[in-house]
Amino acid sequence: MLYPKQSQTRCVLDLNGIWDLAREHEKCGQEDGFEAEKKVAVPCSYNDLYAEEGFRMWSGGVWYSRTFVVPRALRGERLVLRFGSVAYSAEVYVNGLRAGAHAGGHTPFEFDVTHLVGGGDNLLCVRGENALSAETVPMGGLNNAPENGQFAGQYPDVPFDFFPYGGIQRNVCLYTTSPDGWISDIRVVTTIDGATGRVSIEGAVDGAGGIGDTIHITDCKFWGVGAPNLYVATIALVDGAGAVVDEYAQRFGVRTIAVAGDRLLLNGAPVYLQGFGRHEDFPIVGKGLCHGVNVRDHELLKWINANSYRTTHYPYSEELVALADEQGILLIAEAPAVSINFDFVTPRTLENHRAALRELIERDRNAPSVIMWSVANEATTNRPEARPYFSELAADARSLDGTRPVTMVTCKVEDDAVVDLFDVVGVNFYPGWYHLPGVGARAPWAAQRDNMRDALSALHAKCGKPIFVSEFGADALAGMHALPAEQWSEEYQADLIMELISVFRELDFVVGEHVWNFADFRTAQNFPRVGGNKKGVFTRDRQPKMAAHFLKRQWATPRY
Repeated sequence: MLYPKQSQTRCVLDLNGIWDLAREHEKCGQEDGFEAEKKVAVPCSYNDLYAEEGFRMWSGGVWYSRTFVVPRALRGERLVLRFGSVAYSAEVYVNGLRAGAHAGGHTPFEFDVTHLVGGGDNLLCVRGENALSAETVPMGGLNNAPENGQFAGQYPDVPFDFFPYGGIQRNVCLYTTSPDGWISDIRVVTTIDGATGRVSIEGAVDGAGGIGDTIHITDCKFWGVGAPNLYVATIALVDGAGAVVDEYAQRFGVRTIAVAGDRLLLNGAPVYLQGFGRHEDFPIVGKGLCHGVNVRDHELLKWINANSYRTTHYPYSEELVALADEQGILLIAEAPAVSINFDFVTPRTLENHRAALRELIERDRNAPSVIMWSVANEATTNRPEARPYFSELAADARSLDGTRPVTMVTCKVEDDAVVDLFDVVGVNFYPGWYHLPGVGARAPWAAQRDNMRDALSALHAKCGKPIFVSEFGADALAGMHALPAEQWSEEYQADLIMELISVFRELDFVVGEHVWNFADFRTAQNFPRVGGNKKGVFTRDRQPKMAAHFLKRQWATPRY
């Protein structure tokens, strides 16, 4: 599925803005229109727009509607209605007729609506539902029974530590192609031979059939960290008379990514990941696409000398991935499979997980910024059922894209049963916070350093794969200070992060350090959380805590 772009053969009509919204108390013909309860912004999460608690925690059916007009000049064209994402599932109706449905809250979907659209005002109604279950990815509604008990009893009932925002959270548009034929997919694969970039381009027409070519770029400017060298391949579909029927400009960067021994190689040279896990989360808009927030976040990444982040714990917007392409920032793209619990997994869970992973890879495989696929975060991978489950996912990822390493992020440091299935192992480990709290009086931080060193060394001995520490850190309340350092103070967070980084730099098999988290974020309500998760080195409104200044100095000089 191609990102909608204006061209000489395509027109894009923006359908974002203020829509009507109503909760579904009973399903009774809302596809033909309904009485609005509220006005709602699109794109935006609906949860934090209103004062009533009934909207904030609503996960059942919600109905969105607006009208649109197709200009006369476009009425002979093929018309495609496209959504960047709707959490978690959507049913779409145009003029009361069903256009289609989609499940999965973080990837785009589209429908050909040529036959549904009329010449005047057209009514667009969308039913969204954000109810999670044992069979959705991510899971939810497990009767507050997460595997480790940490989030038992929280509200709403989700087994993960971020808020389950709902609604139409990314762009909505109508775009056109010629009814006589259109380019439906493009795949770009790059390799490097000395100073030459070899570019293989494959495409599909009308959803079937193929086109292809290979080009060589001499004296090629390769894409890399802080070197966002991009090229554009313009693919044209022509008729028998040589007239252009459809055209699409596909952007790409020439770069390679590989694992060799205990090293991660970018364009054949070792690269060390320094950055964060993060969230699409901001006051009022929730997970809604906000270009201002995206620009600010990337500016802060450059300020702090980070080179990478993981899209925890779901695919981020296409627009943010494109920004990383344009700025030379490395991404580990993660499927929306957080806290998979094998006490509840069904065959349908795996089916949905595989579909979500496939949609992520098919969406982002042309992005040079994406250097690794992460199939899941913090599953119960110490269970025997995990082995066949993750064997299928690892195989899926490699069959869909053999050009990038595949990872899975574990918190089962001692008894994980699946890490050897992957090319790189991600580890979430929190000495100094969830265990070994406080600073030792005789040898400050020695217990935490030793615990981290021993755990990573044992895991590497077990799997023989390079490791990146995908989460570590501590909560800190901005403005809280303590001398000597105590938990929740800015001093404690900064000192702990720097002490653990000193351990990573001792270990040759560690290929990266991602602090948890880039910025504070909203979570479900539970007693360990004070207004959300405060592990950010920036506040939720993107102001630095003490740890940010320490990291800026640490990361000014890359490890290698």
